[in-house]
Amino acid sequence: MNSILLIVLLLLMLYIDRKRGIKLFISLIMNFIILLIVFYFTALGFNPIICSLIGCFLVSLVILYYVNGKNQKTTSSLISIILVLLVLAVLIFGMAKISRIAGFGYESFEEINMFSYDIKIDYTNIIISMILISLIGATVDSSVAISSALYEVHLNNKRLSLKELFNSGMNIGKDILCTTTNTLFFAFLGDFMTLLIWFNSAGYHFSEIINSKTFVAELIRILFSGIGCIIVIPITAIITAYAVKNKLWLEDD
Repeated sequence: MNSILLIVLLLLMLYIDRKRGIKLFISLIMNFIILLIVFYFTALGFNPIICSLIGCFLVSLVILYYVNGKNQKTTSSLISIILVLLVLAVLIFGMAKISRIAGFGYESFEEINMFSYDIKIDYTNIIISMILISLIGATVDSSVAISSALYEVHLNNKRLSLKELFNSGMNIGKDILCTTTNTLFFAFLGDFMTLLIWFNSAGYHFSEIINSKTFVAELIRILFSGIGCIIVIPITAIITAYAVKNKLWLEDD
């Protein structure tokens, strides 16, 4: 069944764009391999945060440079994404410490009871790594949308100043922000469905649900993904505006 779905996905990609469709399909495989390597090195005992940051950087490289080519738009997006990841890594670390969401909730005890707890892994770092990896896709999507649109604005009116270009980027960001955050919300809400059904079947009160470690961890993932999509807008706007005005990174596909 999985093979059939992969073939359908490939055919649809080829139907939309033959050249980039193949590249996009290969990039999905490459990104899957990159994440497997990240998980493998994490299991070996390497720092999960560093592994996830490197993995997110490599995933961004594949999405931006391999699929879309190296140019002003993709380079501006890559720099923006790196800055956002570094900022969020610090914020997520602080939030994970304060909220104490690391580890398993009571809901998971029955499933993990048969396994050894002595695995010598810092679950605070694991939860930070999970959040960083979960937000990379939406962050790249928002950044590329801003940089590509702003690049086209510059091509059509090269007399715009740096401030005017930045304002245009912010206006573009306002238009995509609503759809991006709603997409994230409903995607995570789909994951929440079984958890909420479980809470209801177990007779949880509302206060117990909002204080559940499992629920809070998922909610924080949603919020940080939204924060990433928001702060990447001004960062991408200023970097792209500066790049096009100063003719930086002019290499085209």
